[in-house]
Amino acid sequence: MNTLLHRYREQLPHTFKGPDLIVLQPPGPPAPSAGKVPSGRRDGLPAHPGSLAQRAYWALLSQRRDQSIVALGRSGSGKTTCCEQVLEHLVAMAGSVDGRVSVEKIRATFTVLRAFGSVSTGHSCNATRVAMVMSLDFNATGRVTAAQLQTMLLEKSRVARQPEGEGNFEVFSQMLAGLDLDLRTELHLHQLAESSSFGLGVWPKPEDKQKAAAAFAQLRCALETLGISEGEQRAIWRVLAAIYHLGAAGACKVGRKQFMRFEWANHAAEALGCEYEELNTATFKHHLRQIIEQVTSGPSRRRLEEEETSSGLKMTGVECVEGMASGLYQELFAAVVSLINRSFSSHHLSMASIMVVDPPGFQNPRHQWKDRAATFEELCHNYAHERLQLLCYQRTFVSTLERYWQEGIPVPFDLPEPSPGTTVAVVDQNPSQVRLPAVGGAEDARGLFWLLDEEVWVEGSSDGVVLKRLCAAFEKKGAGTEGTPALRSCEQPLQFEIFHQLGQDPVRYDLTGWLHRAKPNLSALDAPQVLQQSKREELRSLFQPRAKLPPVCRAVAGLEGTSQQALQRSCAVRRAFASSFAAVKRKAPCSQIKLQMDALTSVIRRSQLHFIHCLVPGPAVESRGGQGSLTPPQPGGDKSGTGGPLPLDIPALRVQLAGSHILEALRLHRTGYADHLGLAQFRRRFQVLDPLLMKKLMLASEGVDERKVCPLLQTRQHLLRSPPNSPWRGDIRPDWCGAGKSPPLVAAWKS
Repeated sequence: MNTLLHRYREQLPHTFKGPDLIVLQPPGPPAPSAGKVPSGRRDGLPAHPGSLAQRAYWALLSQRRDQSIVALGRSGSGKTTCCEQVLEHLVAMAGSVDGRVSVEKIRATFTVLRAFGSVSTGHSCNATRVAMVMSLDFNATGRVTAAQLQTMLLEKSRVARQPEGEGNFEVFSQMLAGLDLDLRTELHLHQLAESSSFGLGVWPKPEDKQKAAAAFAQLRCALETLGISEGEQRAIWRVLAAIYHLGAAGACKVGRKQFMRFEWANHAAEALGCEYEELNTATFKHHLRQIIEQVTSGPSRRRLEEEETSSGLKMTGVECVEGMASGLYQELFAAVVSLINRSFSSHHLSMASIMVVDPPGFQNPRHQWKDRAATFEELCHNYAHERLQLLCYQRTFVSTLERYWQEGIPVPFDLPEPSPGTTVAVVDQNPSQVRLPAVGGAEDARGLFWLLDEEVWVEGSSDGVVLKRLCAAFEKKGAGTEGTPALRSCEQPLQFEIFHQLGQDPVRYDLTGWLHRAKPNLSALDAPQVLQQSKREELRSLFQPRAKLPPVCRAVAGLEGTSQQALQRSCAVRRAFASSFAAVKRKAPCSQIKLQMDALTSVIRRSQLHFIHCLVPGPAVESRGGQGSLTPPQPGGDKSGTGGPLPLDIPALRVQLAGSHILEALRLHRTGYADHLGLAQFRRRFQVLDPLLMKKLMLASEGVDERKVCPLLQTRQHLLRSPPNSPWRGDIRPDWCGAGKSPPLVAAWKS
C-alpha cells in the first residue's frame, strides 16, 4: 500500500506485482506514464502496459506458445485504455507483414467499439458492456500477420431498458446528433418523436448534443479507416434508425398485442426493407412460426416444440417490442465485428497469437453511492468477472504450487482461502458438479442460473420459489457453520446478497422479475430472419452470412476468420458450446451466459496468462451537472484541480487488494521461484555456448531428444551450478529425464 501511494503521488500509476501489473489510474484522461518503453529490451523495463506486452511478446517468440493478457477490475478502472495501449505497443513494436494491421486501425477499432459497446454511467462516460477478445497473430519472425476480434456477453437488453441514471449505447445519441440532413430525411429522423420507450434522442444539456455530433464524425472516420464502404455504413444507420422507430412506436399494454403508434412502426419497417405486416408478424405473432415449424419438422422435434408451447411462454406486447429491438442490435453488433475482422484478415502463415481480453468491469451500485439493488445484467457481468478471477487464482496459486510439488521443491506457502470458485458456484453450479457442499439438507445444490432455467418451465412458480431454493442450498445459518458464507438473504422481499471479491465486496440483488427475464424472447429469435430476408440489397448482403451460423453460437460475434490461428479459436468456441451440459437448454438466456463464459475461458486457458489488475483510487460520484465530469469525493477539504493527483480512498483500495489475492500472489512470488524453463526452451537459449553441440543438433536428421541433450549441455558447460546459499535453484532432475516423463520445470530462480 505504501508503494502504491508513493508512486501514485508521483503520477506513476503503474506498478509491477511479480509477473502481473497493477494500474491505479485516476478518472479522466490517462496520466503521463513513466516514459516510453524501450522496444529492444527484455529486462529492467519500467512498469507500464507496454512492458507487460513486451514480456508476452518475448515469451511467445522463445516458447512458441500463445499468450493472453487479461484486464481485471471494477467498472471505470481503465481496463479498456490499458488493453488499447497493449495492442498499440505490440503492433508498433513488431510491425505488420503487409500493413493490414496498423496502429491507426487499432485506434479506429476501439473508437467503433466504444460507440457500439459502451454506455454512460455514474462512474464512467465509456463503461464497456461487452466482453472483447482481440487476437494478434505472429509468424516465426515475430511480425504481425493478422488480427481477429471476438465479442460476447453483449448487454443487448440495454437497448430497451436502462437502470436509473444510466444511458443507452453511445452510438444512438451520436447518430441522432450527427447524421446529415439528406440521410436523416430518408430515415425519417428529421423530426424526433416526443417520447420513446427506449429513452433515445434525449440530451440533458446542449453541449452534450454537440459532443455527440463530434463523436459521430470520429466514428465515420474510423469506419472509413477500417475499409467499411458507404453502402455498408448506410445499412448500419438503417438498423439503428429502425430500433429508434420501434422505441417510438411502443406497444399496447392492454388488449391485443400490437404497436401503439402505427406511423412509427411503419417507419421501422421501411428502414428494415420489409412490409409492415412482416414486421408485425415477427414481433407479435410467434405462434404462426411455431405452427409452421411443427408441421415441417419431424416427430421428435414436434414433441419438443409442443412441450415448449404447452409450458406457456406468454409475453406481453412491451416485451415483444423490446425483444425485437435487442435482437436487431445483437445482429448489428455482430455484423460490425465481422466488418472489422475483414479489415484485419490475412492468409499468411502464423506461429502463435497474443490475445488481449477486455471484459466488463465488476459493478456494485454502492460504488456510485446508490441505494438501489443490482440488476440481472449486473449479476451477469459480475459472474464473468468472478470466472476470470478464478482463472487467475488457478494460474497464480494452484498451478504454481502443483508444479513445485511435482518437482519436489519445498516452498513454505499454503493455498489461500477462500477461492473465487465459491462465489462462482452460487451462480452456475449444476448437479453434476461437486464444487460446493450443500447446506441445510439440500442434496443437489444448483446455482442461480440453473434454478431460473428449471423454474421458468414450472407452471405457477415465482421469484420467491427461486430465492427459497437458492438460500436453502448456499446460505449458512446458525452458530455451528464455519467459513465465510457465499450468500445471504436480505430483510427486503426478494432481495439477497452475494459476497463477491472473496467476501470483501458484497452486492445486493433484487430478484423481482428475474424468472420472467429467464424466458427466451421469441421476438429476439425472429430478428435475424427480418434482416436476412430484407428487400434492400445492402441489408441482405450484410446479414446473410450470419445465416450459416448455428443458432446456439449467435451470441458470440467474430467466429469468421481465414488464418490458422483464427480457425483454431473459432473451433474452441464451437466445441465449448457443443460439449457443455448447458447446451441442452440453448434458448435459455441464463444458459447462454454460462456457455459464453465457457467459450471465453476455453480460448485463453491453454495460453500463458498475464493479468492487469486495474484499481479505482476512490469511489467516484457524478457531478451535479448530470452527466458531466466525474469527480471523487474530497476528504479533508482537499480540492481537485490544483495540479496534483487526486486523493486516495485507502479503505476502498484495501478492499480491492484483498478481493483479488494480490498480496498473497506477491508473497508467493517472493517465496517461490519466479521463472522456469522447459527443456526445449532451455536448450534453445544455452546451446549457443557450445558451438560443436549446436552444429551437431542442426545436422541431425531426426528430432532432437531434449531429455538427453539438456543434461549433456549442462555437464559440458557447467551450467546451472549455483553456489551454496544462492537464490538460484537450477538442476535438471534425473528422475524427470528418464521414464519418458516431460518435466514442467528445469530451471528456476528467485527474482
